[in-house]
Amino acid sequence: MSEDYWPRFEVTEGDKEIPTIGYLDWYVPRLEENRPYNLSLSGMQYDWDIEELMKDTVYDIANHHIGALDDPRINVSKREGVGVENVVICHGATQALHVSVCAAMAMSNKKTNNITVESPCYAPIVQSPQLFNHPTRKVTRIPADDGPWRIDKVEWLAAIKDSAILMVTPILNPCGWDYHPDDRNWIVQTCKDHEVIIIADEVYIDSKREHSTYSPFHTLGEHCISVNSLTKIYSLGTLRYGWLISSKDISEQARRAFFTLSGMMGSPTLRVADSIFPNLDLAINKMNEFRNKNLPLLREMLNKMNIPWNEPPYGLFGAFKLPLEIDAMEFVDNECKQFGVLAVPGIMFSEKLSSWLRVSWSIEPKLFSDSLINLEKALLLAIIKKTSQ
Repeated sequence: MSEDYWPRFEVTEGDKEIPTIGYLDWYVPRLEENRPYNLSLSGMQYDWDIEELMKDTVYDIANHHIGALDDPRINVSKREGVGVENVVICHGATQALHVSVCAAMAMSNKKTNNITVESPCYAPIVQSPQLFNHPTRKVTRIPADDGPWRIDKVEWLAAIKDSAILMVTPILNPCGWDYHPDDRNWIVQTCKDHEVIIIADEVYIDSKREHSTYSPFHTLGEHCISVNSLTKIYSLGTLRYGWLISSKDISEQARRAFFTLSGMMGSPTLRVADSIFPNLDLAINKMNEFRNKNLPLLREMLNKMNIPWNEPPYGLFGAFKLPLEIDAMEFVDNECKQFGVLAVPGIMFSEKLSSWLRVSWSIEPKLFSDSLINLEKALLLAIIKKTSQ
């Protein structure tokens, strides 16, 4: 097993090569196998009828947008209730993270260029700052049997004091849980006290727009940046349309960084996004439908297998620990493959999650039901093998 499969927080001194994104090195070849029961998907599976939404304007898709469309920031500002000047549009959430790092460093009053990143995480979140030669520090969220995964405030405080930026993923991959309110409030206040800018990757936060605890980081302080996109909740990853929301001063720096990196957004992307924005709730409604139909089946299967399940009350995915310390990567590459199932080992997000498995319920209910039947078969076979050793 290669260490490259989980996010790289430390780069060997003298190693000038850019670290691989081990998750994708592992995941893409398995996607290419086209296993029929795919529980690995990290985003909502919703089929947009772009031609119906755009009507005759679809024929203008390659024409320049200037003069034909309103400022694209308006769609985000209206939906999020912020000023247009607080929004920067980018080519997806990953670029928005890059731009946010540039802007935060430009605005930082700290003498250090250290960046603290929480773990578990998706590898580009921690490895992107390394492209700018920023040292990264790790802080952890601790697995919980019930409710949100929690933080060790002593660990986090030591790292925050020694950093200019804190990068977090509030709805955590792979467990699907947002912060406990006490932890979130502590993080925001502690970073404010120590002049640390928070960059929050919030690509899953729209799954809880209807929850009382819905609280994007940009609403929590002038030192907070929220990053989002049309990819995960809205099933438009191919569009590469993301944004960040922050204070006017930070957003101005981010706008300059974006112009330096990309110049302008592509006209086809802006035209399609403009037609989608008034209809985004269609995807959220479908997401809720899938949750209501699919999650009872997952609960039943895990209960039958006597596998503890800490179910997040929102989102598209969750994670559970395999019984008998079964190695999740070996399980996916052997028993799951035998029954045509694809899921994601927790080790893709942290080396400490080798027995954890992430599953997604963001697919059509009949396919999800069939997938669970085959996942149960794979689990039974793995347990038999383990107990016979």
